[in-house]
Amino acid sequence: MSASQPTDIPFSPAGRKELVLSYLLKAILLLAASYALISRNYFLVFSAIVAIVASLMPAVFERKWHIILPIELDLVITLFISTHLIFGEIGGFYLKYWWFDLLLHSSSGFLFGIIGFVWAYTLFYTNRVKAEPVFIVTFAVSLAMAAGAMWEIFEFSMDQFFGFNMQKSGLIDTMGDLTVCMIASLVVGMVGFSYLKTHKSGFIRRVIMRWEQYRARIKKASEQSSA
Repeated sequence: MSASQPTDIPFSPAGRKELVLSYLLKAILLLAASYALISRNYFLVFSAIVAIVASLMPAVFERKWHIILPIELDLVITLFISTHLIFGEIGGFYLKYWWFDLLLHSSSGFLFGIIGFVWAYTLFYTNRVKAEPVFIVTFAVSLAMAAGAMWEIFEFSMDQFFGFNMQKSGLIDTMGDLTVCMIASLVVGMVGFSYLKTHKSGFIRRVIMRWEQYRARIKKASEQSSA
């Protein structure tokens, strides 16, 4: 995507609703940050700031590197971060329900697995690189595991340097999070491998179709802008 490409990509009616919901969730994150600041819960203030910055990453990718992510992906990322902050940190779900942390980390493995698969598939589909299905699946799983490992390093650093309790039970928490992240990403990898071999209908096929439709809208908007 070139720097001259327009950023006002046309959305479908469903896409507009998803965009509104994404902005609404970002507004809720701002309210959560304000609540944490008023209550002088500085751990929540820090968590809210990190959550807000992370939710804005798709916009940063677009502005700085001219990489436009589908609005569905923007919505899922924002929803995931909002669930972590609002339910996990403010609602105390991490302490109340032992499975909540594992649920979020398995969801992140699933999410980043899909991102990695679509990314690698797009490169393969556009002939920018030549890759076998095994490479695409390996890339997807590796990206998910790298993201999970970076988050665990972040949690460990916050606990060591600022006295937070993000890791809860320490090593057990870390290994449990990484394990469910790996399992979820492997599930995505196996489903993706099956799609690449058979091209049968399934959720991976639907994701790929939505992504290609989105790329088509970007190309059409670019052509109309340069005409």
